[in-house]
Amino acid sequence: MQHKGKIEVNPFKEMGMIKFWMISTLVYLTFPVSLVVSYVMFGPVLTKQLISALTQDFLQTLLVALVVLMALVWMLFTYAGPFVVGWFAG
Repeated sequence: MQHKGKIEVNPFKEMGMIKFWMISTLVYLTFPVSLVVSYVMFGPVLTKQLISALTQDFLQTLLVALVVLMALVWMLFTYAGPFVVGWFAG
């Protein structure tokens, strides 16, 4: 664990996308056991940083998925809406 002054550096936020993806997949697939092993092997600080990075990654993924879903719904109503209304209105 590295320190920059009094601010602790989260190594999980600084690693590359592929490496973090592999670690997060491993943690999610072995969820309860992985946190216990992380706590025992690396300590509470690194485990807390891991949980923080995983939570932030999950929330970012959820936000991107919601934005994409909203864009698809908007496009559907914008472009297909008049055809559907005209089809049912006869």
